Amino acid sequence: MSNNRYKWILFLVVVLMISNIVLALCLFASYDTKEKVGKKRENPSLAIYKEIGLSNVQIDTFKARKDMYFKTMKPLWEEMKVLKDSLYKQMDKSPTDSSINSLFSLISEKSKEADIHMYQHFYEMRKLCTPEQQVRYDTIIPKLLNRGGRGNRR
Repeated sequence: MSNNRYKWILFLVVVLMISNIVLALCLFASYDTKEKVGKKRENPSLAIYKEIGLSNVQIDTFKARKDMYFKTMKPLWEEMKVLKDSLYKQMDKSPTDSSINSLFSLISEKSKEADIHMYQHFYEMRKLCTPEQQVRYDTIIPKLLNRGGRGNRR
């Protein structure tokens, strides 16, 4: 009887090991396909460039200017983040406190500066387009900016 019991335990252990191996293989297989699907997905910027109808030369210029824009803006966004962090670390103070008002003013100035840079960036990019492309550009960019989550994402 004890020999029979050991056979059942051994059988159950083998079944559990096989099921674990199958589960692990399924997880890794699904991870690989997700990774491949993510790599196949088109770059959102490239999709916008195609929607506008840019040539390859224009796309290269847009990419270079976009990279310059992000290099310029990153320190500004970081500065705004630091200011906002310091603001919310002072939650024990009243909104009418002078140091809080000073932070509000600095954040507003930095936000205005960021918006000015962004407007100038898109204005300069628009000038690189042909009149036909400008029409498409003028409809795409407001949608892009109003989709939410704007900021230091690429």
